[in-house]
Amino acid sequence: MKRWIGVSSVVIGLMAGIGCSGRHQDRAREEQDKARSQLNQARDKLRQDLKRADAQTAQDLDKARQQLNHALNQSESDAEKAREKLQREREEHRDQNDGDNH
Repeated sequence: MKRWIGVSSVVIGLMAGIGCSGRHQDRAREEQDKARSQLNQARDKLRQDLKRADAQTAQDLDKARQQLNHALNQSESDAEKAREKLQREREEHRDQNDGDNH
């Protein structure tokens, strides 16, 4: 009888151990699923942030390109005005020298 009680105690202990082990596996699986979900959320957020950063960079580059083109056009205009002014001054100077020589 004691032998049967001992054997049944071992069997009950093993069954309880298997049940606990199953619960631990379920808990581990749940934790793994939770971690995977958090990783997926972090990855999605990172992708969205990168897309926004790319879009912002493209806008910044477009704006810089427009500013550069405007500055270049302004410089060309200023250079043309300076050229015309220099030409007028040379012509005036020539006219004055021609008047002095005659």
